[in-house]
Amino acid sequence: MVSFASVGPRVSSRAAWIEYPYTQADKNGWGAERLAEERKAFWATMRTPTARDITEAEETQGWLSHVPDESERRCLTAWAWCSARKRFFKDWCREEGIHPETGRRRKERAILRILLVIGCKPLQHNEIDINALLPDDPEISDKDVIIAEGATHWRDAEAKPTACDFDMTLERFDWAEAQNARRRQREARRKQAA
Repeated sequence: MVSFASVGPRVSSRAAWIEYPYTQADKNGWGAERLAEERKAFWATMRTPTARDITEAEETQGWLSHVPDESERRCLTAWAWCSARKRFFKDWCREEGIHPETGRRRKERAILRILLVIGCKPLQHNEIDINALLPDDPEISDKDVIIAEGATHWRDAEAKPTACDFDMTLERFDWAEAQNARRRQREARRKQAA
């Protein structure tokens, strides 16, 4: 059976587009070569794991023992699970009731702990502080003898500010007065020039 459908865009009958006739047999064979290549590529990826693949997977499972915090381990395994299954890590974080940024930080800390253990020298203690957030400890906690609780400056409570001691006129400075003085000076120069 011959079908006279337009292969190109739909146009009115008065247009100059020529319709190409094709049969159902033609339509059945369209794209067969491309689909055969895609099928072959798909089945090539579906292979049984080798002994080396299984050994590497078991070794990576052992790396989790280097992460002492359970929440960091869970975030790392969930991130790997989401990456393998084409899911979003942020959706898993929301299901767990944590913010996605918190989940990302936990995952990064777990990876950093594993990298420190794998890359360390056996005779050198080279662990650094893993926490990427700023510490909450006060800087002057050892100086409570010098600085009283709640002190924000070294000046006595009754002392006056000393910023203007070199020029006492700055305490009573008025911008309007200064502009008026400049205006008077300009007018005086104009009178002298005229």
